[in-house]
Amino acid sequence: MIMNWTVSEWQSGRRLVQFWRRTQTDAEGNLTLVEPSNSSPIVISCIYWRERNDYFITSVDCIYLLESLIGIQFTVEEKNRIRRNLEGFRPLTVSKCKIECADFFKLIMSFPHPKPRNIEKDVKVFAWKTLPHALRKIIRKYT
Repeated sequence: MIMNWTVSEWQSGRRLVQFWRRTQTDAEGNLTLVEPSNSSPIVISCIYWRERNDYFITSVDCIYLLESLIGIQFTVEEKNRIRRNLEGFRPLTVSKCKIECADFFKLIMSFPHPKPRNIEKDVKVFAWKTLPHALRKIIRKYT
């Protein structure tokens, strides 16, 4: 996701990444891929932080992706538990009040739909490279 960005992706500072949920089981335990139905696509943002020269995902997008892949809408308590479990991946808190990340905060807040945040407040971001590990850790707890 971090390679071969288009000019417009570089200019906007993000790449929209689409995921699909697939069911993989049959009666004998063999894996069978089932194409996604007419459900809406799962789209999250891979965001480039110019000052750090690295790519990030917001905690909001991470939790949305987990809900979509598992097929469960988490309660507020579950989301808080997941956030605590994800702390081991060392998220950075992006705030408009911190000079070192104020521009990145403004960038995140400026994105149109699909928005990688819920409301305009501090947001935690994870290095994009940690996403597969974070997904595995949380999905194990729900499957």
